[in-house]
Amino acid sequence: MSHIDYAEIQALDRAHVIHPIAELHKQEQCGAQIFVAGRGVELELADGRTVLDGFSGLFNINVGHGRTEIAEAVAEQMRELAYYPSFWDFGNAPAARLAGRLVELLPADLGLRHVLFGTSGSEANETNFRLARLYHAARGRPEKKRILSRRWAYHGSSRATGSATGISAYHVLADLDPDHLHVAPPYCYRCEFGKVSPGCGMPCAGDLEQTLQREDAGTVAAFLVEPVMGTGGIVPPPPDYFAEIQEICRRHDVLLILDEVITGFGRTGRWFGMEHWDVRPDLVSFAKGISSGYLPLAASVISDRVYETLRDQLPSGLPLMHGFTYNNHPTCCAAGLANLDILESEGLVENAHRVGNHLLERLRKSFADSPITGEIRGLGMLAAIEIVRDRETKEPFPNVADTHWIANACFERGLIVRALFQSVALAPPLCASREDVDRMLAVLEDVWPEAQHRFAGRS
Repeated sequence: MSHIDYAEIQALDRAHVIHPIAELHKQEQCGAQIFVAGRGVELELADGRTVLDGFSGLFNINVGHGRTEIAEAVAEQMRELAYYPSFWDFGNAPAARLAGRLVELLPADLGLRHVLFGTSGSEANETNFRLARLYHAARGRPEKKRILSRRWAYHGSSRATGSATGISAYHVLADLDPDHLHVAPPYCYRCEFGKVSPGCGMPCAGDLEQTLQREDAGTVAAFLVEPVMGTGGIVPPPPDYFAEIQEICRRHDVLLILDEVITGFGRTGRWFGMEHWDVRPDLVSFAKGISSGYLPLAASVISDRVYETLRDQLPSGLPLMHGFTYNNHPTCCAAGLANLDILESEGLVENAHRVGNHLLERLRKSFADSPITGEIRGLGMLAAIEIVRDRETKEPFPNVADTHWIANACFERGLIVRALFQSVALAPPLCASREDVDRMLAVLEDVWPEAQHRFAGRS
């Protein structure tokens, strides 16, 4: 690695680079942590420090850092054909091969066989919103255009996907698109209805039914859900949730869009989150783990039912009027193919199941009895500790800066975790070993007593 003038890069960054989800004045004053290299689960900073990546970047670096196999596949593709658009009847080999590989990995009986590659999860969700509306319009129901999603869900930050995101902080000074509505999430620890699962009667699913009746299901195109709510706090659903909502969607002619942006490609210990609950979506959004972040890549996967309706019922001579410049990008798809090779050849999906179980067991052993621990939850390589002021009442701490204090203290000791509102979350790369997880949790264990001291006695 060539020498980096740390002071120069810091100055340029402060002056010119906008950082997402950062306070602009603080970023200008303090500057950024500049990363310069990565191998496996470790990252090197420009100032010489090494930290453990306990969050896989943004849930996405599934195969770990420094995979030269992907770099070589990308370089080889760029030497041959770096890019050409796939509009009209133009195509390329990597996109065709990756689409075939993806369809083979998906459960065969779901009829998910048609793929449009993009560059981000937001873009994949936007595409699926448009396709869902086109599907209904082609069937003579253009009034079915509203999108439902859930409170505490994250689906992107564009105009439409930002409106689908059900986290209030994203809507300060930015009104929701009126074609989007939010319903109750299956957030059992903080049930909006004061119920306890199991045996609760699934009022969160009932809220979907009531919303469709109140708002007129004849105006609703689709319901968008994550298999496990990610940014909202790593919230897996109760076992019967998806069976209930799928029946409601079927009854009201509402398409089910599954946002597998985080959960796809092994993150939950299976190839796809849908496999845990026999989810049968009409459209699926993928991103993140499809390329492990080595190049921007996403996918909208469309069921036979939706695809054949668009193919057969759009007005004659009218093409599918949707597309982005970098759809089906050959170099990005080459990265995706190399990424899948690693996931398969190294058994990383199975490793995520085994090591993910170890991660949850260790978290429960170390933190379950803490006076500030409300709940420990997760699935595969997704885990979170929700902190509370009172374990009996589940009263949260009023200041979400508390979890950020924990994340910052961990970083100073060599570990990246993420503060998700009232939760501290981990999502290690799928290549992480039990020993890697133990190293990560040793840092969190070192930080926790001070966190208890700072928070537990505060009025």
